[in-house]
Amino acid sequence: MPPSGVQVGPVYDGIGDPTTPGWPSTGECERLSDKEVENKGNVPLIPSLPISWADGDVIIRTISGKVANVYWKGGEDSPIYRVGPGPAIANLSYEGQQVIITIQNVIAVIEGEEEPDRFVILGNHRDAWTFGAVDLNSGRATLLVIAQRLEKLRKIGWKPRRTIVLCNWDAEKHAYKHICVQAKFTSQIGSVEWVEENREMLAARVAAYLNVDCAVQGGPFRASAIPQLDDIIIEAAQKVQDPDNSSQTIYQSWLASDNDTTLGRLGGAGSDYAAFVQHIGTPALDMSFGNGYPVYHSMYDDFVWMKKFGDPMFHRHAAVASIWDLVALRLADDEVLPFNYLSYAIELQVSLNHNGISLVPLYASIEKLRKAAKKIRDDIKVQYERSLAKRRRASVREVRELNDRLIMTERTFIDRDGLSSRTWYKHLIYAPTRHNAYVSNSFPGISDAIERAKSLNTPDSWRSVQHEVWRVARASHKPH
Repeated sequence: MPPSGVQVGPVYDGIGDPTTPGWPSTGECERLSDKEVENKGNVPLIPSLPISWADGDVIIRTISGKVANVYWKGGEDSPIYRVGPGPAIANLSYEGQQVIITIQNVIAVIEGEEEPDRFVILGNHRDAWTFGAVDLNSGRATLLVIAQRLEKLRKIGWKPRRTIVLCNWDAEKHAYKHICVQAKFTSQIGSVEWVEENREMLAARVAAYLNVDCAVQGGPFRASAIPQLDDIIIEAAQKVQDPDNSSQTIYQSWLASDNDTTLGRLGGAGSDYAAFVQHIGTPALDMSFGNGYPVYHSMYDDFVWMKKFGDPMFHRHAAVASIWDLVALRLADDEVLPFNYLSYAIELQVSLNHNGISLVPLYASIEKLRKAAKKIRDDIKVQYERSLAKRRRASVREVRELNDRLIMTERTFIDRDGLSSRTWYKHLIYAPTRHNAYVSNSFPGISDAIERAKSLNTPDSWRSVQHEVWRVARASHKPH
């Protein structure tokens, strides 16, 4: 951005409505008082405001005192960073109202014909900090294209096997008391409160949640997911032409750009998949062209930037819609859900890091998960081969039971007590790091406990680390 550019975002490091932590924010529900919200510690009490590089440079040059630590050093042309005091004086004026207003999620439903009580949900948000050409409008435009395509299929007689739900979330961006600085956290109020309000129903019925927030940011295709969805994302990418190179598929370009097709993981809480993954344990994905762009959360995120830099011909938007569509149709129409838990178990084995603690119970549990995943994969293969040979088609009951096993396996990683000191996050395998909601962390309870133990270095603190290992081991050991 130019020196006058400003990136905005919230400093509230909770998730959902801060006045209703853990329960839905609807109507005349119970709400915490301002004092109670502040006492929970998620809302910083020091007024803050994002400023441009140019303004920051002026202020820094007028500060004297001790030189700041080396990790505070700026770029090559930056002045020496000092910690003060003074002699600069900055005056911050704030004007605003603290009010509770109504937000509205927009939801459309295409009812399934054979399994109407099993849902495949597609979603993104529609609110923006500024113009939001990338950060929300690219995703929203793509969702509208999906809706148009599904309607065309309906007109020629198609009906999905499972119910498809299209969700356009409100209030993904939120700044408590309208005070904000550079983004490290987002709130996802619309999706979080909807999930909290319908927690039991969704936990029982949702097969997968497919999120596309910033569909086009510039740059090559990328995707993040829970591991059992990796295969169908790659298969879809193999069927869609690269919008920037018509001689190859998106998969081939993806392979060339990254030297592999490793998918990211959805442990972070940077978009509306967070409530589905980390609160109720739903398989989910998020994808886009590019990952991070220079005008993020600024007034320069507008149509001019998109037309000139992001996607001049809007072909990338269409390509994301095609992959999203293909994945959604597989999940909605396949007789047996195309989940691969074997890759999930293998990844968990690779992700383990000793850190000087005993992981024996966790290794044993993950090995049992791997064997269970192999068995269910073999069961699916047998049913498929029988169907091809027409010797015996699986009964509705058999298919239903198999699919429910696939859906509920992810739920077993949810612990009702949640992570210590941040109980809203209940997934024991994937969650954000404690200090940046955009960063995914594997085995977050163990990592948090190790961080505390290294700080306290007491026998009790290290026992708590071993307790967290056992928590994950018990979750991984549940029948699958």
